[in-house]
Amino acid sequence: DAYGVDDATDDVNQADDANGVDDAYAGDNAYNADDANAADDANQADDGAQEQQYQYEYYYSGIAKMREVYEELGVPYYPCGKLTGLTVGGAMEMADLSKTGGKGYLIAVDRHDMYASFCGKANWAQDQLVSCHSRYYEAQQHEGGNSEDGNTDAQLSYIHCTDTTGTGVSKLSALQAYVTASTNNEASDNSDTLGPPADESYYPFNQIQGFWQVDATSVQIGIMHASNLLDDNRRSQVNEEMVKMAYNEEFDAISVFALDNVALNGNAMFSVLRNACNQSVMKNDGELEPACGQDLVMPNMQISHKLPLVWNIVLFVVYGALVAMVSIMLFQAFRLRNEGPQEHRLICHGHVV
Repeated sequence: DAYGVDDATDDVNQADDANGVDDAYAGDNAYNADDANAADDANQADDGAQEQQYQYEYYYSGIAKMREVYEELGVPYYPCGKLTGLTVGGAMEMADLSKTGGKGYLIAVDRHDMYASFCGKANWAQDQLVSCHSRYYEAQQHEGGNSEDGNTDAQLSYIHCTDTTGTGVSKLSALQAYVTASTNNEASDNSDTLGPPADESYYPFNQIQGFWQVDATSVQIGIMHASNLLDDNRRSQVNEEMVKMAYNEEFDAISVFALDNVALNGNAMFSVLRNACNQSVMKNDGELEPACGQDLVMPNMQISHKLPLVWNIVLFVVYGALVAMVSIMLFQAFRLRNEGPQEHRLICHGHVV
């Protein structure tokens, strides 16, 4: 019996030992599993860091190249975040070219992303864009028929911004409504909604696109009518109309005003914006506020780069007179050659010389 007890005890002890060994192996396996997981996490972290590094290089290598170009030209180059809460004096300090051996003030800013994006809200709402040329189909009734019988045809018609006394009036009205909404609507950060930005720290600027937008249809119609972007701008007088709107204070606020063909009335727009009221001005105590806005006369504006009609008439007369004089001289020379006196004629090999 004692040996039986001993045997039983031995069996129990062996079982405990076996369990202990199993537990030890289980513990080792757990440690191994933890080590494996730690190794996997480390590998994933390395892969993530490497991927992040590649992504960083992909996104910002172009910005680094642009920075090199600006540094070579001596132009300060900053991200949009530097503009938040910036004063006029701070902007002048950042844009001072004398620090790099230049003169004047110039600064380059963008979002420093892969697109070098604009620091402001562009107000480019695709479903509301106003182009210079468009087309529509106008229903025409057959002779002797009526619309109830369906005797109508759809005739293709065009609307041109250059037709300033006809269809272009509606084009200009649509563009004026578009640019006014860009500043006078409620603030919104939605890129598809016209209006000033709500988050001015993210959008330091608000752009007014005071020009004709371009799409495939507008380009096709413009080419068909022998027009181009500059001609559309000149003949529609859109720059002149934008200057008048700015002078008459039809915008709640102006940050960035975009125009095409700024050689035409661009200086007039610059004068109006520079002399707008409620801007930062430097004056001594006791001095009166300088004249601004509509207290000043609206700048003179050109209708086009072409010469006035009177000068066209003068040039036509001058060139016409030159052509007439040359024609008369040639005619006289030809007449004298063929009808002059016989003593002035010389026959050479049977030909009159």
